[in-house]
Amino acid sequence: MISTLTKTDPKPEARNKLFGYVIHDLAKQLRRHFDTMAQQFGLTLAQWRLIAQISANEGLSQVALAALIDTDPMTVSGLIERLEGKGLVERLTDPDDSRAKIVRLTDKAHGLVAEMKQIAEKISAELFDGITEDERTTALKVLQQMSANLSRQRAPGKEELV
Repeated sequence: MISTLTKTDPKPEARNKLFGYVIHDLAKQLRRHFDTMAQQFGLTLAQWRLIAQISANEGLSQVALAALIDTDPMTVSGLIERLEGKGLVERLTDPDDSRAKIVRLTDKAHGLVAEMKQIAEKISAELFDGITEDERTTALKVLQQMSANLSRQRAPGKEELV
């Protein structure tokens, strides 16, 4: 989204457009920050995100992990394959479904996760520099409500397009 608005534009509709632009810009900056940090470990941002999700949700299937990082199972399969090659994850047969694979971190990855958490905390400290705890709380509530508002809207189904 490209915006030609200034931060001092007094019109409410202009502020609403600026708000979306700022959120998009902030997300892009955060992605760049994390991507730079991930590269220090020889990882892509997608691999870093996957490791973080596996760490938080050890023993999930590839399909469940794909849903968590909002991508398709084939992409996750490729990411896992590369992480296996680096000795960071292992795939095991799901004891409840022999057709499915569950993913676990290796000891090598657990050490990496601790470093990743420290870096994430550093980035978070930079992000919230000069922002009070009350402002953080308010911002989080507003963003969560906005997310909930958009989550209630859904794309039309095929039957609605006919």
